[in-house]
Amino acid sequence: MRRLLACLCCVLPIAAAAPAHAESFYRWRDSEGAVRVTREQPALGVPYQTLQLPDPIRWVNAPDMPPAAQPHAAADTRVLFKAASASVYGIVGRSAASRGGEGAVHYGSAVAISSRLAITNCHIIEDAGDDIYVGGAADEAPAQARLVAADYAADRCVISVDRMELAPVPGIRPFDTLEVGETVFAIGNPLRLERTLSQGLLSAKRIRGERRLIQTTAAISPGSSGGGLFDSQGNLLGITSYSLAGAQAINFAIPAEDYWK
Repeated sequence: MRRLLACLCCVLPIAAAAPAHAESFYRWRDSEGAVRVTREQPALGVPYQTLQLPDPIRWVNAPDMPPAAQPHAAADTRVLFKAASASVYGIVGRSAASRGGEGAVHYGSAVAISSRLAITNCHIIEDAGDDIYVGGAADEAPAQARLVAADYAADRCVISVDRMELAPVPGIRPFDTLEVGETVFAIGNPLRLERTLSQGLLSAKRIRGERRLIQTTAAISPGSSGGGLFDSQGNLLGITSYSLAGAQAINFAIPAEDYWK
C-alpha cells in the first residue's frame, strides 16, 4: 500500500476571489508519497490538484544565515523553550477560490530569522497573495506579511513583516553537523495551540535527489507546518513540514540551512 504524506496545516473553507497574475501549477504525490508542486502535469492516472500560483520568487538580498550558538551550559528544556519559543509565530494564509469554488484559510507556523523576516512552508500561503498574517502569542495582534521568496517545489517560503518586531532564533545549525540520535525539540502551533513544545530524536537524515530532509520522532500535528525543530541549545535545525500518514512518529523537517540555497 502506498504511504501518503500529511501536510501539517489546519485548513478551513472561505469564499474568495481568484488571484491575479497567477499561473497553473500541479500538486501531486510521487511514487514514494512525497508531495510535489510542478508546472508539468503528472503522468496519466496520477491524481493531482491544480493551483493558481505566482512564479517562484528569488530571495534577493538575503541576510547572512545566523551562526549556530555554541554549547554554553548543560541542556535544560525550560531554558531551551524560553530561548526558542519566542521565535515561533502563527501564520494565516487565505487562499483564493478556483473554478467558482471556495478558497480556504490555512493556519500554520513560521520561524523568525531576523527582526523582520521569517521562514515557513509554502503550502500554508502558496496562493494567498497579499492575504498573509503573522501573530505571536494569543495577546498579540497579528500583522500583515508579504512574500519575499518562494520555492514552491521545495516548499520553502520567506515572509517579511513591517509592523511587528520579530525575535530571531539564537542560531542555525548546518545539515552536515546534525547527528542521528540527538535529542530535538519541535515548537509550533498544532491545532492553533500557540507555541507548543514536543521532544523526540533526530531519527534519520534523508537525501532524495536535490532534496534533503530531517526525520524526527518529535510530535507534530496539523498547524505545526512552518514551525521549528531545535537542538538543546536553541539552534534551529529545520522547519517542521509533514508526517507520513498511517505511520508512527515518522515526521519530517526541511533543513533550515536550505532556505539559503
